[in-house]
Amino acid sequence: MLARVSNIEAYRQWKNWQPLFEGQEEPTVEDLVQFITVDEPSEAMKAGTAFHKAMETAGDGLHTQFEVDDYTFYLPDAAISLPAIREMRAYGQYGGLTVTGQVDGVEGRVVTDHKTTSKFDPERYLNGCQWKFYLDIFGANEFRWNIFVLKELEPMVYGVSEPQVLKAYRYPEMHDHCEKLAADYLAFAKVHLREELPEAARLLMAG
Repeated sequence: MLARVSNIEAYRQWKNWQPLFEGQEEPTVEDLVQFITVDEPSEAMKAGTAFHKAMETAGDGLHTQFEVDDYTFYLPDAAISLPAIREMRAYGQYGGLTVTGQVDGVEGRVVTDHKTTSKFDPERYLNGCQWKFYLDIFGANEFRWNIFVLKELEPMVYGVSEPQVLKAYRYPEMHDHCEKLAADYLAFAKVHLREELPEAARLLMAG
């Protein structure tokens, strides 16, 4: 069975009764299954995807704004320097589950991920499992988030904050923690995602 790291993180949040997206109440099993198998991005997710696309194709240097897919992003007064290796996907095997993740940048043993949000909440990222799987799968030692707060100025137009840089590091028990969570997710998927697996696999390979 194949799973994205983001889906395992969604499962972890559901298991700990955390909202899958901002403003949501306690998610049900049905909420989680729909989140994993149905591609219905919110406006915030669409804006985040557009911003990621702009960052992926941007050259180093000064940028005052990005325009991509009918979105406009006004940037802070800062230079952009991005890793040479961008949008890299890798796979890891955890028992009967193949876990895949795509990072925004790799430089040596450092993995970089760009995140967009409406509110900077470092604990939400540090308490998650995504960085652990990414470090494990990519064989890296440091995970670095560049977190951009987006403020909607008008429809499809956003102001972008200067990025908050957050870091996390490999630790001795990390692989074991990933294996345990992957096994928990696999047991859940065998029960609740059996009928949705073909569609979930299609969505997974598409993004």
